[in-house]
Amino acid sequence: MVGILRIVSVSLTASLLACSAPDPSLTPAELHIKYGGMRDAVESYVNLEGKFVDGEWTEHWGDGALFGPLYDLSASNVHSDTLHYQRAIEALETNRARVLAAAPNLTGNLDNLETLSMSTLSLIESGALVESSERYRLAADEMLIALESLAELYKDYLEIDAGEFAANTYGPTSLTAFLATVYLSYAQNYPEHTQAYYAQRAVDVLDRIHRKVWDEEMSVYRFAPGDERLMLYPNVTTMAALARAYQVTGERRFWERFEQTFKGIQALKDDDGDHYHSPYSKESMGATDDDYTTHSSQNYLMLALIVAFQVSGEEQYLQEIDILLGFLENRLLIGDQILHHWMDGRAAAEPDPYIYCLGCNVQTLFILYQLALL
Repeated sequence: MVGILRIVSVSLTASLLACSAPDPSLTPAELHIKYGGMRDAVESYVNLEGKFVDGEWTEHWGDGALFGPLYDLSASNVHSDTLHYQRAIEALETNRARVLAAAPNLTGNLDNLETLSMSTLSLIESGALVESSERYRLAADEMLIALESLAELYKDYLEIDAGEFAANTYGPTSLTAFLATVYLSYAQNYPEHTQAYYAQRAVDVLDRIHRKVWDEEMSVYRFAPGDERLMLYPNVTTMAALARAYQVTGERRFWERFEQTFKGIQALKDDDGDHYHSPYSKESMGATDDDYTTHSSQNYLMLALIVAFQVSGEEQYLQEIDILLGFLENRLLIGDQILHHWMDGRAAAEPDPYIYCLGCNVQTLFILYQLALL
């Protein structure tokens, strides 16, 4: 539970936003510096004793299994320190053991799908960053065999009822885009091992998503077939995969789809221009107006925009990251914690069902350190 909670008034927010307008001249490294105060505050909390225990992050809701070690590895690269690196290895070893235990019977472990998925991707993403990557690749291979069987069963579009919340909360399009990201990450981080195969599998999955749920009129991907709601998560997760697919394959159609989707989600942008509505949990949180969004949804959009900037060099994507970081700092950062959501003109607070997610906070730290490394 958070320590200090307060409601941010609309007038205070407006004045804060005016002080942190995006600067089109900033480089990625300068953005890392600009939000150094938020970074330091969040790090002071997530690095407290008891937040990382026996290779596991607490209060993380699955995301910590991936973004915890990625944050530590990125921070280790920036600061050249061994403490972050050692903690990352401890987390990766925990993830490796979890993946190896579950891979032989994935269908029997689907209730733990979120953490298993994040653990697997952590092993793959660490490929270029750790000395012992081969042991992680081999463990990931075991899970990929199981994932391939699952993908074949559902014809490359994962309409499944699995996990604690992901299937219902984020939807089948988001889950399927995550599968494409796993394939692309493997192709990027282990190019000497069946790169062409996994790149092609990502292409297969992304083309399947496009055929299944692309809405030409709205210029967005649907949450699920027949679901007419305009939702942020399925689009930002697919955008991230599309940008990486263009990065890996060079096929222009994936970049064109990214650009079209980015235009489509502008319909979700708040009138204030500093964040995007993400209504997937609006009802369960009890929000009474449409200006509802979550910390993690803005994070996932920034992750997509980082890849977009990498592959295109277009400053508009960097400026959008600046805007979203400003939203987190000005509206959701309370003391040393970025809170779970914004609704009804305030940050998360009692008696909301959820208030804080440590996994989302280390995800933001990973984004900030990635900017320093671009």
